Amino acid sequence: MLNRLQEYKKQLDYTKYINYIIIAYAFFLPLSRAGISILTVSMILLWLLEGDFKRKYQQVKENKVIIALVVFTFYTFLSLLWTGYDSLTHGAGQSFKIVRLVVLPMLVIVTTLRKDNIDKVITAFLLGMLISEILSYGIFFELWSLRHGSPMDPTPFMHHLDYSTFLTFTSLLLLNRFFSTNSWKLKSFYFVYFLFVTSNLFLNGGRTGQLAFAVSIFAVGFVNIKNRFLAFFSMLFLVVSIFYVAYNISPVFKDRFDAATHEIIKIKGDSTSQYHGSFGQRLGAWIVGVEILKDYPLHGTGGGSEMKTLKEYAQNSSPELQVVQNIAHFHNEYVHTVVEYGIIGLLLYLFIWYQLFKLPIKQRHFSNLRVIFISVFSTASLVELIFHNQFPMSLFALFVGIFLFLSLEDNKIKGS
Repeated sequence: MLNRLQEYKKQLDYTKYINYIIIAYAFFLPLSRAGISILTVSMILLWLLEGDFKRKYQQVKENKVIIALVVFTFYTFLSLLWTGYDSLTHGAGQSFKIVRLVVLPMLVIVTTLRKDNIDKVITAFLLGMLISEILSYGIFFELWSLRHGSPMDPTPFMHHLDYSTFLTFTSLLLLNRFFSTNSWKLKSFYFVYFLFVTSNLFLNGGRTGQLAFAVSIFAVGFVNIKNRFLAFFSMLFLVVSIFYVAYNISPVFKDRFDAATHEIIKIKGDSTSQYHGSFGQRLGAWIVGVEILKDYPLHGTGGGSEMKTLKEYAQNSSPELQVVQNIAHFHNEYVHTVVEYGIIGLLLYLFIWYQLFKLPIKQRHFSNLRVIFISVFSTASLVELIFHNQFPMSLFALFVGIFLFLSLEDNKIKGS
């Protein structure tokens, strides 16, 4: 019996089944937390059973993005040495979250994905997004109701901050495909789908994605249009037109935009309530974060203790800043990271993105998509925690895994 099992294991095509799981993972990525968790565990388990670790190690040992990610992750564990005792569990949870949602899935994708499945993976992701968008439109027009989402915030499966980031990346992925194809039929399809996704972005209340869209659409123009003058003004015209139409058609966007304008005026007015509201609390938290950084400049407060420290500092701040002690987090990946892990941790985190930006990818379409991906994530990180939430972390693992795989494939061809 044991011999039969061993023989069956030898004959089993692990790579084929792992690729099936990666495709399913891409499909469920916008749709289900449970789906992400189950498929992540499944692909990692099969990857471990497959073995062949010498070959896998040889593939990734010199990849600078993976090295940078592993070093940063190791540093987050190291920071537990100087965190508060009551923050150890939370800090360790954050570090293990990076391992199970980013590091391990990425290693699986890089060492197991087959080149002819890349288009299937991205198509599966777009199909999953299409289903989520149809459900979102249905919630908005009150055709049906789901437990998560309402007509004024029609996000079917995730928080609107995460969902808006997904919508932004998807819309710009489609716009990038519009530029990269020579077929006018495909161009028409991609542009219509781009408008469909972008409309959904402005029906939702996620200003994080809307900010990332306004900035990153210029990245699409610059990587696809040789004439920089034409690239800038064509994208400017497109983004102004979209925001103008959205303001006049979408009640959600109009209300959120007007509320943001009112909050900014209040902040500039130096009133006693300037740190109330969404923007005000963010600004107040960042100010307190700077004060914390002065006392913990190099190594930070330690993993998991950043919010406890924020509350302590806010309680001892000026009366108008004390309101930020109840904020959930810093709403800024860079401030959160530098407070938690210090300047060393922030530099290690930024080094991951620097190495990803430098990553050589021969295929122009994917090289451009890599730049767009970096722009969306880095912009969204200015006002939200992108590298701390399950959905965007899994999105990072999937697409960065694809970029790394393509780069490794190019190196194979070059070396052969």
